[in-house]
Amino acid sequence: MNSENQISLFDNESDTAMYKHKLTLEKIKNELISFGLTKSQAKVFIYLGKYGSKTASEIAKALQLPRTETYHLVNSLQNMGLAVAELSHPTKYTAMDMAEAVATLVKQEQDRIDTLANKEESLSAMWKEIPFFAVETDESKSEKMQLLHGNGPITNKIKEMVDSSTDDFRIFGSVSDLLRMYHSDVFDWITDGQTNLKMVVSPLNKTPEFLSDMNSDLIRAMPSNSENKCFVINDKKEVLIFMRNANHPTRQVFAWWSDSETLVDMMSSLFELSWEKGEALY
Repeated sequence: MNSENQISLFDNESDTAMYKHKLTLEKIKNELISFGLTKSQAKVFIYLGKYGSKTASEIAKALQLPRTETYHLVNSLQNMGLAVAELSHPTKYTAMDMAEAVATLVKQEQDRIDTLANKEESLSAMWKEIPFFAVETDESKSEKMQLLHGNGPITNKIKEMVDSSTDDFRIFGSVSDLLRMYHSDVFDWITDGQTNLKMVVSPLNKTPEFLSDMNSDLIRAMPSNSENKCFVINDKKEVLIFMRNANHPTRQVFAWWSDSETLVDMMSSLFELSWEKGEALY
């Protein structure tokens, strides 16, 4: 197969038989980029993985890359453990199996996270050694807000809210929202904490198993459809409102946190009204 046919795997038009492969490869390439590869590294890895051992010249010609850049790309893939060089002349390069490559990338990312976690204590200690120089000139409380994108940062914020909660923790959301919180251990944190839980589920046509195992006195179901609404209130002092919840078509959650007294009071009133109108599970 010549380079002209090979490059078509990446650049074919929508009216060709190869187009379906292009869409799949784009998804694979984007996933590899999410692991830290550059766009060019991902393309080289995919090319080697589907066309076998190739020289740097063959790679450069097929992918229309500068030869000098191609040498850097294959060397970087070797350093990442994603490709190996064959003892031949000219040197040929082979991609690792995809499953093995992903396992290597995951291991490297975990090692990086472990290294950062080990620095947490020392970095915090060094930070505390430096005095605080800001001068407070306003005695009034400054209200704060924070935008959060993605399940990880949002879950971490909910964990902070649960840890600081002493009176009550209120959750309004759809079954999908509550299921996501369930799998993120939010309800375990609440159970282990010092707060009291109340939940309103909307809509609720059928009680899922994870809710059946919970105290039904803590849960009310709204008959109306409010599946796009989700918010969390902690001790009437802070609120987390999902602008995109688990039911959003993109599945990418987006939330807004604030300790605004006015906003917290408003959302608390909405929760209490929903609680009063809600129905017991059984």
